[in-house]
Amino acid sequence: MDPFTTVIHGDSGVSDGADIAPPIHPSTTFDRSDQAGMVYRRPHQSTQHRLEAILGDLEGGHALVYPSGLSAIASLIRHVNPKRIAIDDAYHGTLGFIDQEAARGAWQVVKPEELEAGDLLWLETPSNPKLLITDIAAAVEAAPAGVVVAADGTFATPILQKPLSLGVDYVVHSTTKAIAGHSDALGGVIVSADPAACEELAQRRTLDGAVGGSLDLWLTLRGIRTLPLRIDRASTTAYEIADWLASRVPVTHYPFLDSHPGVDVARRQMTAGGTIVSFEMGSYDDAARVLAGLRLFRHATSLGGVESLAEHRRLVNPNAPEGLIRLSIGLEAPADLIGDLEQTVPSP
Repeated sequence: MDPFTTVIHGDSGVSDGADIAPPIHPSTTFDRSDQAGMVYRRPHQSTQHRLEAILGDLEGGHALVYPSGLSAIASLIRHVNPKRIAIDDAYHGTLGFIDQEAARGAWQVVKPEELEAGDLLWLETPSNPKLLITDIAAAVEAAPAGVVVAADGTFATPILQKPLSLGVDYVVHSTTKAIAGHSDALGGVIVSADPAACEELAQRRTLDGAVGGSLDLWLTLRGIRTLPLRIDRASTTAYEIADWLASRVPVTHYPFLDSHPGVDVARRQMTAGGTIVSFEMGSYDDAARVLAGLRLFRHATSLGGVESLAEHRRLVNPNAPEGLIRLSIGLEAPADLIGDLEQTVPSP
């Protein structure tokens, strides 16, 4: 089905009633008189099953949701249990987890060519915060035999990019971001085309207690219904803003700009450039002045909501360029957002 249809009807086969709008299910336990039914909240929850059905259909695999994006990332890496991991530019939380566990001897962080069978190649494309693009199919092809390949597709969402179709073994998303889409629900998801791997992950999730709260799941299910509409609108606006910034500041990062080094690959494996734009001012103080002058963009972390956000990324990520500002584009009118930037980003 088309994604616009999937987000509305992809859970129809797992509905547990006649409700058009799914109810919130706060119960932690269930009546055992129906031996075929649900038993306990940790392994079973109807809202969770509905959300997983939609996410699995969107990605072309089997989905398992988690209480946060980082929970999904950590669970997947521990499931693979590699001796070595190769990773490049990525979310600082992912890098922090990998480095922390490496320091405890769980694995080594190496270059891709040093990987062996059973090891993990971790891709993030577009990457956070510089929007670097990895050729997914080429990376899979170049990986040594037996290497597990996982891709974080949070910035692209399943609407713009399908990593499983390009050969990866697993896809992860922080559903907190664009999938839920309203800055009010934490969550994450792992998707794989391998049902046996997903069954093993599901069993481990139950034992780890890595399950989302009822309200977070319900809010994410509500938010995903409009995901294609929101991504389409915000991506169009993001391109307009990136194009405007490119004539105004020294460095603008956006995958579909002609100046982006990965533009050809991005246009081949994505259907649009996404909702995130990053740009670099000359110094830390220059970036701080830009942020202080914004009125519509809210100075906050996270991304993917209906409201536009601007973040001085160096405040949370010591590896980010000191003048880098990351924009998460929302649903406001493009002219209003450009006007907000125009009154605080200095002319060249």
